[in-house]
Amino acid sequence: MNLAQQLAQIIQQTPVISDRIVIRRAIAGVTDYFASSLQAQNDADAQKLLAWLTDEGGHQRAWLVGRKQLATARQAALFNGFQAHCLDYDDVHADVRGHPSAVILSALFASVRLDKPPTNIDGRRFLTAYVIGIEVMALLGKSVNPYHYEKGWHATATLGGIAATVAICYLYQEPFLTEAFALAATQAAGMRLLMGTPIKFLHAGLAAQQALQTVEWLRAGLTADQNFLDENLGFLAIYGQNNEQLTLQQWAKPWKIVEPGLWFKTYSYCSAAAYIADAGQLLYQQQFKPDNIANITLCFAPPKSDAALIYQSPTTGEQGRFSAEYILALTLLGYPLDFERFSPEPIADNIVSLMQKMQRHYQMANTCHKSSNRYVVVEIEFLSGNKLSQRIDFPKGSPQNPYTNEQMRLKLLQAVGDEQKTDNLLADIEQLANGLSLDQFLQRHWLTL
Repeated sequence: MNLAQQLAQIIQQTPVISDRIVIRRAIAGVTDYFASSLQAQNDADAQKLLAWLTDEGGHQRAWLVGRKQLATARQAALFNGFQAHCLDYDDVHADVRGHPSAVILSALFASVRLDKPPTNIDGRRFLTAYVIGIEVMALLGKSVNPYHYEKGWHATATLGGIAATVAICYLYQEPFLTEAFALAATQAAGMRLLMGTPIKFLHAGLAAQQALQTVEWLRAGLTADQNFLDENLGFLAIYGQNNEQLTLQQWAKPWKIVEPGLWFKTYSYCSAAAYIADAGQLLYQQQFKPDNIANITLCFAPPKSDAALIYQSPTTGEQGRFSAEYILALTLLGYPLDFERFSPEPIADNIVSLMQKMQRHYQMANTCHKSSNRYVVVEIEFLSGNKLSQRIDFPKGSPQNPYTNEQMRLKLLQAVGDEQKTDNLLADIEQLANGLSLDQFLQRHWLTL
């Protein structure tokens, strides 16, 4: 068997997961997905995409999350992926260097037809399919990165479609997984250049849509009988450097949803800036006057760990989601890091003035040694010559510094806006691991959320 066939066989032979820790992590991921999606229901760009879908029309079959409305499966995948990601509020994974759940769960939910009698899709198999999707996305991410990401690819888009395709194939026990790999891989695209625009979020929807259409085209009888991991022309050869970094021996040892795990957020900006935000908030507590600042150094370790933060001089809050300088300026000036700060509105002059005092560096003397491989140091030098510095190794929300269950519930409650609906949704997410079918879950909530 070639490498792609070996991977497909491993996936197809994976039993439904019963490990309590793995299932708990999957439940947390589904919870966060709904919190991120429902929080974005009134987003202006989500409304524009919804209007486009409505105008396009089509058979009403799959749920648009948070809407009492159905659409075609591909439309639902596109919209749900966009909505889940459009506040940059959804989870990330270090091996992926991107956002897995926005793509994988959007595709899985869109694959369920609500215009037909329930088919009793096992909730436990659904959770396993989600976990396998993350495993594949992380496996490919670790194989192609950092080259892939630093080259300019948006891994949420390029890896997400393949991962979501695998998840759907596992859920429905499709026989054409090796072909699905090839057909999904040939559709992979997405540039980091688009960060700071709504198209960055559309990437997640496009990846989910690619998964749906891959499976539908193969069900219709199209074929794609090629090895997507061909040594010369395969996915890793084109999007990475070669197949040498891909190893199947470590499949699920442990599951990647457990280690390194998902990173959940209670903020609406890139997770690469979380280090900066935590440092800035701690420095703000020192109660200095921003006018007395001479300059600020932002030190990132290792080099290029700030690759996602592409705007050093953003002009809008939307671009500021991907700017270390903007987020640090907000925290040092005492502004809340709420959703309004990341709108398309122009950035205020006082924030721009403080950003102009900042420089990025990738080496800094006299930083204490800690166990983490990645960290950020922010150093402020005042006009008096005095200095303040703060190092962050594990930002809040990262797997090493996670949110509590209650904090996750509050994130969902903020999005849903109703205690009873929130608790009902949480209870049913839990019940997916205890016998509730995926069909029943969707039927209970698509007309109530």
